Amino acid sequence: MTATRSRKEEITYRTHQSKQKNTGCVFCHIKKGHDQFISEHTYFIVIRNIFEYSIWDGQKVVDHLMLVPKKHTDSLGELPTGAAEEFVKIISAYEKKSYNIYARAPLSVIKSVVHQHTHLIKTVGRPKNFVFLLRKPLYVRLVT
Repeated sequence: MTATRSRKEEITYRTHQSKQKNTGCVFCHIKKGHDQFISEHTYFIVIRNIFEYSIWDGQKVVDHLMLVPKKHTDSLGELPTGAAEEFVKIISAYEKKSYNIYARAPLSVIKSVVHQHTHLIKTVGRPKNFVFLLRKPLYVRLVT
């Protein structure tokens, strides 16, 4: 596990998810003027993750954005050529700003929104030497 939320953040996230089950794709409704909206490109929008991770790769998260295709798709492989080129340009720009890039596969059981989205995660500080996670069942992860 590379990303974690605090217990309180995880409860808030799961409560939100349970209320969203029949409202359609949450990303397809985000347009300019929405609270999460950051920027717009020809094929993509950049949005703020309202349920950001607290820790990524053992470091504190200071900014958590997501790159989302405007057209609903569950896979990067379904993007047209122009969109794929734009994707690489946007990712490169955020990578230069020290953002970590992460996306889950379409069939991932952990992926909570089917609409493809790529996480842009900015961290700060030294990695923690010890991270204690409580889950059912109990998992303990040592980070060195």
